[in-house]
This record gives sequence, structure tokens and C-alpha cells, in this order.
Amino acid sequence: SIMISLAESISKMPLFKDCNYSTIDKVCNSTFHRLRKKDKDTYIAHMNDECNFLLILVEGSIYSSMTNSDGKEVVLETITGPLVLAPAFVFAKINRFPVNVVTRTECTFMYVDKEVFAEMLNDDRQLMMNYIGVISDRCYRLSLHVNQTTLLTLKQRVMEYLEVNKRIDSVQWLS
Repeated sequence: SIMISLAESISKMPLFKDCNYSTIDKVCNSTFHRLRKKDKDTYIAHMNDECNFLLILVEGSIYSSMTNSDGKEVVLETITGPLVLAPAFVFAKINRFPVNVVTRTECTFMYVDKEVFAEMLNDDRQLMMNYIGVISDRCYRLSLHVNQTTLLTLKQRVMEYLEVNKRIDSVQWLS
């Protein structure tokens, strides 16, 4: 049955790891979720779209991207389901998608009502701890990425400066 395979699929996600089966059953049988199949190369969310639901990539593969000032789309990462997308933005004060979400393959998504999900977090401590862990791990990976990007940019600036000036007399000139 669809619900059994759905439960099997999402129970493998870090979000639902070691949760009560009743929690997984509730999210699968909830009247407060929608399952949607989407074709390849479909925009699921655009940067700055409102994110007022928990979005789960049940199966398939997506990529996240941003559009730069020249209008060029820059791919940030690819993700294969099952995985929760943009978990940190569901309950944020500014709850907008930080990136575009585009399907790479045919995908199945589950949209879970955020109030229902909040109740589930309250009812299942393991789910709550998993959700906090998922957000924390994501923040850590993003901070590493920002750090590497910043350092790479700094390294590039130092190299360019040295090409022109042959030596560094003042660090302030580099910034």
C-alpha cells in the first residue's frame, strides 16, 4: 500500500529516526498533509516564497539554486530524498525559502501543515530532538561552507594583491 511504503520511506529520514511508529503513522495518515508528484525540471519553490509548511522530499532528487545579479542561476547543492527541505525556515519569523528548489528527477513531496507538525514535536520528544539536530547539523554545514567561501575569496584577494604589489606592506590594503 502507498501508506506503508510512505511510512517506510520517511522512517529512514534523520527527522524520524527512532521515533514512535505512531508519530510516523500520524504524519502519513494525517488529513493535514498533501502528497504531490512533480515532473523533472519543475520549480517547487522560488527564493523568497513563503515557507509555512514542513516540506519533505519523499523520493527523487532536487537541486537548490540562487540567481545572481546577472540573472545567472548558480546551483548550490543537490539533494536526494527522503529528506526534509528548509527545516529552519518553517517556524522562522521571516519564513521564506532562502533558495530556489528545482526537481532533477520526478519527485514525490509531502507538505505537512506547520501547526500539526508543531503538535507532533510537542507530543514526541524524539521527533523534537531530531528536528533540532537536523537544523543544527544544517547550520554547521552552512557555516563551514560560508567559511570556506570567505577564505577562498580572501586567498584570491591576497594572490591578486601580490601579483600587482609583489609584497604585503599593510594588511588593511587587502580588505
